[in-house]
Amino acid sequence: MSTPLAKRRRLDEASKTLHKPFKSPFRTPVKPIVGSDPPSSDPPDPKAPEPANVTSTPAPNIAKGPVPHLANAATPSLSRPKLNPATRKSGTRTPSKPSLTREIMQLRNDIHILNQAHALVTSSKEQDMLVLIDRWKAASRAAAEEVFATTRDRVNRMGGVGAWQEREREQKEWRMKADREEMEAERGRLEEAKENGEIAEETFEEYERAHESEKLNDADEAETFKAAPDDSFTMDMMLKTLNIDLELIGYNKELQRWDG
Repeated sequence: MSTPLAKRRRLDEASKTLHKPFKSPFRTPVKPIVGSDPPSSDPPDPKAPEPANVTSTPAPNIAKGPVPHLANAATPSLSRPKLNPATRKSGTRTPSKPSLTREIMQLRNDIHILNQAHALVTSSKEQDMLVLIDRWKAASRAAAEEVFATTRDRVNRMGGVGAWQEREREQKEWRMKADREEMEAERGRLEEAKENGEIAEETFEEYERAHESEKLNDADEAETFKAAPDDSFTMDMMLKTLNIDLELIGYNKELQRWDG
């Protein structure tokens, strides 16, 4: 008689165990409410209804436990890596390398210009240059006076300025004739090349202008050998013969003396 009853009791206990809600091992056990009745030591009645507090266990709270947390932990994170605030701050404030290089080069150029200006202001090179110019003029005038004395004696031995001019004129005419023949030959070659299309019209016109300029230079040289009113050999005649600028060396033609 006792065997079926014991089996029925074990089946009821197993059924109650299966109907109990799932308790997560990560949660702490629910503390018993203070003042509740202690569990009875009597065996439960199989015909008695189940207590209401067993079915009213908050299942949603159990479902909201660590299970979603575990799911989130298993999902890989797709968030973008955050930049270090210190790195971002230093990157925005630090200028680029090319801009620094340009600024350094500009500062160096400014310093170089300032150094040159300071050197020019504090240097005595200008005064030294003026002294050198005076020395050069003095040496040139002394050399001209020495050459003039020798040349004047030779001119006088030749028969005076007239004979010297005649000789210079003959030599000049001979040189001009040779130059004229050479220029005419060159002009003929250029004209033939122009007709054959080997050179442009502008090149031939430039040669014609150069030819006219040579004629004007010949007229200026003829003026150089014009005799003085007293038919004497002068310093300006010798300087012009040597192609020396009178203003550069500082000789006054009207007064026939050195300036300064």
